[in-house]
Amino acid sequence: MKRTATATLVALALTLGLSGCGAANSKSSQQADKTATASQAPKKNSRGNIVKHIGDEAGVIGEDGKDVADWTVSNIIPDPTCSNPEHEQPEHGHFIEFDVNAATTENYNPDQYGSLNVGIAYLWKLIQKDGTQWNGMPGSSAAESCMAETEKLPGSLNQNAKAQGKVIFDVPSLDGTLYYSQMGEGHGWEYPLQ
Repeated sequence: MKRTATATLVALALTLGLSGCGAANSKSSQQADKTATASQAPKKNSRGNIVKHIGDEAGVIGEDGKDVADWTVSNIIPDPTCSNPEHEQPEHGHFIEFDVNAATTENYNPDQYGSLNVGIAYLWKLIQKDGTQWNGMPGSSAAESCMAETEKLPGSLNQNAKAQGKVIFDVPSLDGTLYYSQMGEGHGWEYPLQ
């Protein structure tokens, strides 16, 4: 999950049995698996990522063990109908739409955790069905042209903000998973496309 600032913090997190948390990264944030109970660790796949599905919450937990940011993918739509009449065709083969609700709390410090940027398709990665990470970018100008600006999830959220909207990806296949890592570090969250 996230890297630790110190080995002590990892030991403390494990001792406290924080539900759904990973080790903190160098900025002391933690990932949250909102579906885990206090007695179970988040379910990770062979890549060390938490697998999420439609309706599962994901998020970042602060040093005090409380949520500071979370998001939920409420729908995944392969080959969505673009609302912008002047949209371009997919550059890589297929558009995928994620409908996302995201929020940060007043305790979410962007200087410490970075901006919550689940709305930036270029920051996600595609892991193909065979486990190979695609070398391309799931963001494209074609994907950006698919929806009106007012329908899109903002690219990033800072402190004490909430938003809902669409993130459009441009991928070569509808098989596999899209992977997001907060602040681009280490392990993160994977969303199967089918």
